[in-house]
Formats: sequence, C-alpha cells, structure tokens
Amino acid sequence: MEIQKRFGNNAASQSVSLERIYRKYRPCFVRYAGWVMSNRLYAEDVVQDVFAKLLFCNYCFVSELAALGFIYKAVNNRSIDWLRSCQITEEIGQDMRSGCSHPDIEDRLAYEELYLTVERQIASMPPQCRKIFILKYKKNRSNPEIGKLLGLSIRTVENQVYIARNILRRCIGQ
Repeated sequence: MEIQKRFGNNAASQSVSLERIYRKYRPCFVRYAGWVMSNRLYAEDVVQDVFAKLLFCNYCFVSELAALGFIYKAVNNRSIDWLRSCQITEEIGQDMRSGCSHPDIEDRLAYEELYLTVERQIASMPPQCRKIFILKYKKNRSNPEIGKLLGLSIRTVENQVYIARNILRRCIGQ
C-alpha cells in the first residue's frame, strides 16, 4: 500500500519521509505491536492507525530517529489502549452472561472515556502549552522549575498552565 496515494498529495513533503519509514520499519512496528497485544491481526491495524494519524495531523520530525521513537511510543500506547478496551469488553460480557451489572464497571468505563478524552485534548494543545502542562501535572514540577528548565518567565508558565486548564475544562464541560 502506498501511503501517499491513499491519503492524497496534500501532505506530499511529509509523506515522502513517513512513507519511507513506513516501508522500511512497518514489519518491526507490527512485530512490536503483536508482541504487546499478543495478536498479529490487530497489530497490523494498530500500526496502520498510527501512521494514518501521523499523516492527517501533519507531524514534523527533526530526524528519522526522533520519528522512530515517537512512532514506537504511539504504537505502544495504541496497543495498550486496545488491550484495555478488550479487557473491559470481556468484563462487561461476563457480567451480561451472568445477568448482573456492576456500578464499578460503569464507573470504570466512564473513567476510561474521560481519561482518553483528556489525553486527546492534551495531545491537541499547542506544543509549548502541552510541554508546560505535562511538566506541571505529569512530572510534578513547580512553575519556577519549569520556567528555569524552558528559559521562560514564571508569568509565561502560569499563563500557559491557565490556558491548558481552560482547554481541559471546556473539553469535560466544567
């Protein structure tokens, strides 16, 4: 399958390098996803989805090594998401077969949906805003530490955190 033909020429400059990476490393990505998921058939789908998203979202990479690291992480995350959804689906199926409904499963489904929505919103933030947000809330860094690390004023860091939090509030409706 030729990626450029499938997705059109509007991403031609980027498709060339992604197409080369796809052709060269696709078997490695599929093997890795198959290892994580223990399912070769769905591993192919996961790799296709990751590359399709890369093409549609116009990602740009500094080097092939940076692209490979990003793609491996994306394939890993997508594989784990697939495993989680299978696990949840199986638990619901077992409960339906046994005729009982657990509020825990419903809460867990709602939590998983919220988590995925928040992660998608974080991924769609502007790069600087996303970087600051991740440092603040996932790496537990203080505003002065972030400012020093990125060479920004504390006020800039505070503004970016405020913007990121507003994006997430709108996303979850609060």
